[in-house]
Amino acid sequence: MAVVIGAASAVAFWRFHPAAGPRPQRPDTPAMDDARMRERVVGTWADGYKGKRTMTLRPDGTGTMVVEPSGVWSVFASRLRFDMVWSVENGRLKKRTVGGEPALRVRMILETMGDRVDEPILDLTDTRLLLLDGDGKTTYDWRRLRKKRVRNRFFRSGQGHGFRHPAS
Repeated sequence: MAVVIGAASAVAFWRFHPAAGPRPQRPDTPAMDDARMRERVVGTWADGYKGKRTMTLRPDGTGTMVVEPSGVWSVFASRLRFDMVWSVENGRLKKRTVGGEPALRVRMILETMGDRVDEPILDLTDTRLLLLDGDGKTTYDWRRLRKKRVRNRFFRSGQGHGFRHPAS
């Protein structure tokens, strides 16, 4: 029981402790409409908030977030996956967690912290997604991950095409 209470306290601190630094303001440029934001936010994003987080938002409104906590937070779990649904409404990214793994730990986090977040989008470019936490202070600075180029080992320079016909 003490472990569960301690873990829940650690997760609450991890989620709600404000990051250092000044609070960014919304840019003075004309606001992007929600439809354009929905298109632009689709993809895979990473940030380093209290560890490594990778968030994938799919065009159908579903997504996943993989959290690999660092330091003292890794005692709770080395890796968590949250399954979610998302939308953009009035310039805000809204996410609702619908499940995840390990199921017991994810359930405990959701019971402690809730299953929904509603974060104003402070900045959204092709490479950056800056969100403001519900506390009004903490920001999450997500960077888009580019798809890795897959190199085919058979097409390296000087090795020919790598395919050999069985008859040869």
